[in-house]
Amino acid sequence: MSKRHLCIDLDDPEIGEIHSARELTSKRPFLARCSGLLAEHNQPLLGRCSGLFAESETTKRPFLGGCPGHTATLPEQQQRKYLFLVLNDWDRGYSIYRVGEDDFDADASLNAPRPAVSLLVRIVAQHAYSRSFASHGTKIMAMYPAESSPGIPAFDTNTMGMTVCPCPMSRGHCGSKPLYASVSGRLLAFVYPFLEVLGPEPPPTEESWSWISMEPMPPFESTLVNSYVVHPDGRTIFVSVKGYKLNPGLSLPFRGDQNSTFTFDMESHKWTHIGDWLLPFKGQAYYDQELDAWVGLCFYKKGAGHICCCDVPPATGCMTMPVWKLGVDIFFDVNSKRHLGTTLVYMDNSRFCLVETSTPKDDDFYPRLRLVKMTSFQLKYGKEGELRVSGRCTYASMAYQIPHEHVDVTLNPVAFWM
Repeated sequence: MSKRHLCIDLDDPEIGEIHSARELTSKRPFLARCSGLLAEHNQPLLGRCSGLFAESETTKRPFLGGCPGHTATLPEQQQRKYLFLVLNDWDRGYSIYRVGEDDFDADASLNAPRPAVSLLVRIVAQHAYSRSFASHGTKIMAMYPAESSPGIPAFDTNTMGMTVCPCPMSRGHCGSKPLYASVSGRLLAFVYPFLEVLGPEPPPTEESWSWISMEPMPPFESTLVNSYVVHPDGRTIFVSVKGYKLNPGLSLPFRGDQNSTFTFDMESHKWTHIGDWLLPFKGQAYYDQELDAWVGLCFYKKGAGHICCCDVPPATGCMTMPVWKLGVDIFFDVNSKRHLGTTLVYMDNSRFCLVETSTPKDDDFYPRLRLVKMTSFQLKYGKEGELRVSGRCTYASMAYQIPHEHVDVTLNPVAFWM
């Protein structure tokens, strides 16, 4: 299936009336790819995506699109990155919010969480599966869209355009926890029993965007992946698997008590078992050049609430676990009754953002209200070689409410720095 593009004529009087009806007390950019113009609004134009188009909240008309031949080159100062949050706060799907570095403050008080800085778009997708959102290049992709959607909605955070890419074979297999990793312009999607790779997006006039199925399958389920990280060679993914059992000659893996780390080469499409040890991380970890280490949330119970780092082994692997160290600072209390989940996001140059979700104190009966706390910080090695925060942390926060009864299978927030 080829991707689809839509665009609008910004000279349309109806669209112009919508823009002029909004208060212009604050100057925040609203980007339009088709016109190449930059307009400013106090509040963003809200949108919904059904997999075919995004709709204006007021007019129910398409308002943004990837329009072939009408690209706009944004000024260099506008090419900065933002934190994008995917929240389960819409009865038909999810909302994508944007938070800039200017929205962070040194005050950590959460007594009055601010509303979202910028609600960009809403995407129609299956509830309870926020873990099925993936980032690939500059796009946020809803890998488990509505049943009526002809493909995967892909929202481009640079152009604010919406495209649709073909569905992988794993569409509808929501029982297995997915592993999505974007490496060198390709997206690896491992949703047991499917292993697929999405190549780079082709130009609009050339062949269709397509998935390639990989064989053989790894000897473990995607649900058992404990952590993963991309090697700085730009082609190798390290994957730690907890609680599996090898079954030579059998097609189906079984769960057991074995813990191992594997690598997957995005060029040769080969899995390699490199050792019976686990990376010290929980979820995705990241390589930082300044620290010359992989950095992530600590997996071990005694390190809960801490960041940790470990040496980067050769891409060919090592038989023993790399040397690692636990960070000094505690960022959250995993034993708190209000704590729900955390996600670590890499912001470049030893800077990170920890996104934590929790419930408020006054929402004990079937709580649907969520608080989101974002903590931005920079890491460095101390005089004794310890991993610690450098300078002050900055904070941002918001609150949202879940408008339905679908409980998400994961409580970790979905956040990307793009």
